Amino acid sequence: GWERSVLLADPLPPEERDAPLSGGPVPAAEPPRQGVRDLYRVREQAGRTWEVAVGSPGPHAMPYAEMIADGSSDEGDVFIEVLLEDGLVTAVAWAHGDEQPFTVVGGLTSDDEDFVRACTEGWRRDAWLGCPLLAEADGPLRARLLEAGFVEVTSVRSYHWSPPGTPEPGRPAQFLDWLHDDDPLWDRFYAEFDFKPNTAHRPAITDPSPSVVWNLHSHHRLVADLPAALDAIVRRGLLAATEPGEFVYWLDWQHDGYRYDPRRVDAPGRPAVPGRGTYPNGDYYLHLTHDLRLGTFGHPWEQTLTVWGPALITAVEGELTDLLGEPVRRRD
Repeated sequence: GWERSVLLADPLPPEERDAPLSGGPVPAAEPPRQGVRDLYRVREQAGRTWEVAVGSPGPHAMPYAEMIADGSSDEGDVFIEVLLEDGLVTAVAWAHGDEQPFTVVGGLTSDDEDFVRACTEGWRRDAWLGCPLLAEADGPLRARLLEAGFVEVTSVRSYHWSPPGTPEPGRPAQFLDWLHDDDPLWDRFYAEFDFKPNTAHRPAITDPSPSVVWNLHSHHRLVADLPAALDAIVRRGLLAATEPGEFVYWLDWQHDGYRYDPRRVDAPGRPAVPGRGTYPNGDYYLHLTHDLRLGTFGHPWEQTLTVWGPALITAVEGELTDLLGEPVRRRD
């Protein structure tokens, strides 16, 4: 397979971090139609960015589609820069910042000298990253990276293994990438449950039918680890109430979400159940199926847990009542 150089670039020293970017500063009032931009500042370009990045011949150290499948967020782990020419994306560069001790450059679709320097210089000046950039490249892109301040440390080659058997159809756990998501669950949840996120709205949803609601507050100090106990019950319930191969979605209001196959996580060699669990620790937490037929809704200020859907209620009601006491509301 692909043979390429491995290159490293240290973060910029403090005295260089506040210096203007290569090419001079961008006026604040300039319309975002030209130059290198952070994709999260021109979100309407996400679709075009996907086309350019995935359509690039590569090879890339971290293909764009795989990075998006593993997790893309504007909260500090993924960095996507685009080159705009008359308002249209013509080149893309991406890096992943959650691969300590490096920030990994996933790929660049252009070896244009100015584009390569602007993207890598921007990543190097982010002092809070605190770790070197690692890139893999050959040919003209390798030369451009060396010119931009990288040094070559070794070379590597890819090998491909095709084991027997049928590969799994997809990842057991996936980040919900809102930039490329054309079917946002939050929109449907707002509409179907009349969701009103506000500390004053109690309840914050119209209880679905059927549903059962338990009080969390009065039992928080009576159970040694209430969040862990809730998680265990809900996980068992979701396994019983969902179909084989069906994904469960974990949502955190105004934050990143995930989807996962409850039968392919939390086992040796498997990823952990993603998200922050069931107990609403400061925000609304939800587990739900894509069709919204069943799920849980944790209200952090009302301190309640709502469970809906006949199959899930049947699976968890006895254990939750033993743990939390009799329900405070019920809708048949």
